Amino acid sequence: MWTLALALNNTITEFETNISLSDLAYEAGNMPNRNETFRMENFTYQNDVVMETMFKHLEDTDFLGVSGDVTFNEVGIRRVTQYLILQFRKNSSKRIVNEEIGVWSTNASLVYTKNSTEETTWPFGIPYDGVSVVIVINTVHASLTSIMIIFSTVGILFSVACLVFNFYFRNQTLIRLSSPNLNYLIGSGAILLYLAIIVTVLPADTAVFSSVVCNLRVWLTGFGYSLCYGTILVKMWRVYYIFSNPSTLKKANLHDWMLAIMVLCFVILDLVMLVIFSLVEGLRGNLRAERVLDKEASSTTTGEQGRIKEFYVYVCDSLAWDIFLGIFYGYKAFLQICGLFLAFATRKVKVKGLDDAKWIAGTIYITSIVLAITILALYTLNDFVNRHTAVFTGGLLIGTTFIMAFVFASKMYALYKDPEGKSVFDRTRPSDRPQASNPSDGVERVVG
Repeated sequence: MWTLALALNNTITEFETNISLSDLAYEAGNMPNRNETFRMENFTYQNDVVMETMFKHLEDTDFLGVSGDVTFNEVGIRRVTQYLILQFRKNSSKRIVNEEIGVWSTNASLVYTKNSTEETTWPFGIPYDGVSVVIVINTVHASLTSIMIIFSTVGILFSVACLVFNFYFRNQTLIRLSSPNLNYLIGSGAILLYLAIIVTVLPADTAVFSSVVCNLRVWLTGFGYSLCYGTILVKMWRVYYIFSNPSTLKKANLHDWMLAIMVLCFVILDLVMLVIFSLVEGLRGNLRAERVLDKEASSTTTGEQGRIKEFYVYVCDSLAWDIFLGIFYGYKAFLQICGLFLAFATRKVKVKGLDDAKWIAGTIYITSIVLAITILALYTLNDFVNRHTAVFTGGLLIGTTFIMAFVFASKMYALYKDPEGKSVFDRTRPSDRPQASNPSDGVERVVG
């Protein structure tokens, strides 16, 4: 501070006494000469004359300061050989004394002396010049991550077992009547939904990884939902179409491949929306996660040095993101409403081979509740990393598991009780029973 004050004062004095130098300063600053000496109020960083004059006086500075002689070289570096570092300490008698701890020079770091070390000099760490703020990135709690990964892994294994069961018993009457080819789509969609759960709970503590998780989660959830729930929806629509139009029963040829094309349309619509969103937001540079304060943890002051910890989380949040999710999940909600209508309309159909209405209705009702809660969580708990993750992944886990249990576990139990499928139409009302020369022909025509 004293050095700058002396250099500035000497510079002002020289401009007042040296008219030629003052004129040069005006020219260097591209300012007209006002027939007066140059004033430092007109100084700009582009004025080389003023800067060179100040550096010259800085180099000429020479006075005795508290730390010794104060002089500078031609590039403005202080000519100091060594500093003796002293520290106030308590001695063995608990008295505060001034002890030497080391020597510091401009061309080397601190060299400790008198048996001093960094640990003895700074037992609580080197003190900060001001308040230290430590940024902590919070992620999903380890216990929640472990639980969801375990359950999702079990769900994936169960889905694979269901697909193997579906393939192995595909020629059995009960399984054949449930459209085993479409069941493959349901099982594949369930695996994608379980993978979405695992991706969501991964500890994303960087902006790049969080952005990948944000986008990958939506892709897996969208495709998994369309494959899993979309297949159930079209199978229910086939039951509704057949039993709401008795006159067309004999000529109904709704084959599995036709329904698979309908499911494919759902997936393609998901793909189109996701690609458009990714391209538009990617070109705008908004396809990334944002760091926000974690509302589940408040900033705390810890330690004797007053360090402040601020807790942050990475979230998928932007205006375009909210609009996209509104459209994306609004489309899913529309499919869910259609499923509720079909579940209610086919509630009296009791043909086991055509998806028992009780099981399917239960699937629709439960997944509808889960979807509603999940969508609310996306918009209300986004800044609460653990609550948001628990509700979102819990909803996916419950909904997906119920679908797999109702679609496959019910068939496993039915096949165990009736391996030959002799009682397929036992609970069918006469008015609802397909009319055909033999049960196999009639059902084949209905199921395709």
